Amino acid sequence: MPLTWALSNWKLLGLAVLLALLGLQTVRVSELQQAAAERRAVDAESQRLAERAQRTEEQRRTAAVAQEASNAQTRIASLEDDLQRARAASDGVRSAAAGAAGRARANSCPAAAGTRQHGDDALGLLVDVLGRADQRAGELAEYADRLRIAGVACERSYDALTTTQRR
Repeated sequence: MPLTWALSNWKLLGLAVLLALLGLQTVRVSELQQAAAERRAVDAESQRLAERAQRTEEQRRTAAVAQEASNAQTRIASLEDDLQRARAASDGVRSAAAGAAGRARANSCPAAAGTRQHGDDALGLLVDVLGRADQRAGELAEYADRLRIAGVACERSYDALTTTQRR
């Protein structure tokens, strides 16, 4: 029996060691699961913060582009006012030039003043050519001003989209 008792003790001892190792492994697995859960929570919080920062940046960019569009509309409205004043001044100068040409024609040949067409004489032709040139120059200036306003607005919008806000 002593041999049976010794083998039985070794079996019990082996079983005890096996149970101890199994318990240790269970604790270790539990710790690893807890660490993985904590890591997932940290990752989820990081993702949430990154999404919030992305939304904030998107809102900043959208607001910047909207502000630039509003500024461009304000500049265009100002341009329209300037164009109206320039057209009125140009019309006044053309009227004054036509009047002066008419008076000059009347003074040079009073009998023919009523029978001549506007472009029949050199002075009338000059007034007509200068009036057309002034009108075309005004159209080109308006076109150039509108392009400049659109270009500046586009450039500023691009800058707003490509530069990040410093925090």
